[in-house]
Amino acid sequence: TGGAGYIGSHIALAFRDAGTPVVVLDDLSTGYREYVPEGVPFVEGSVADPAAVAHAMDEHGVAGVVHLAGLKYAGVSVEQPLAFYRQNVTGMQVLLEAVAERGIERFLLSSSSSWYGTPDSELVDEDAVPRPESPYGQTKVVSEWLLRDVARVHPRLRQTSLRYFNVCGSGPPA
Repeated sequence: TGGAGYIGSHIALAFRDAGTPVVVLDDLSTGYREYVPEGVPFVEGSVADPAAVAHAMDEHGVAGVVHLAGLKYAGVSVEQPLAFYRQNVTGMQVLLEAVAERGIERFLLSSSSSWYGTPDSELVDEDAVPRPESPYGQTKVVSEWLLRDVARVHPRLRQTSLRYFNVCGSGPPA
């Protein structure tokens, strides 16, 4: 999900180049169709739309999920908290329901360092207590909790969350 964004398009390209089948689901609210690598199937739709999620999964035989779709920008989330909760939390719920219904066993969540808020120390690790300072950060904490709770009742679901700090780089050579 979110494969028409910066990180997602790089992941889709890496999968394609490794010979791993991949499909992109993206609503293009912040991504770009032209970022989807050539030869990668594209489904335009939101993770908050159960029909779009089901279509992408069923049409393309999805066996694992890399979830990058969602609204970002902590400052904007303060002004638009409902939009962030709808996209990030409801979208996560819809996606996890589809994963559970289909017995999908692999899930990677793109989370955020916003989980940590402003740390008390210079070094933080995965065991740090969540202290988000914005609705955006809160949606990432809730999403991780949803994933953990679903994995608890579906023990075959292998899952992890990546809490990025700053992502930067460039695209592949033209």
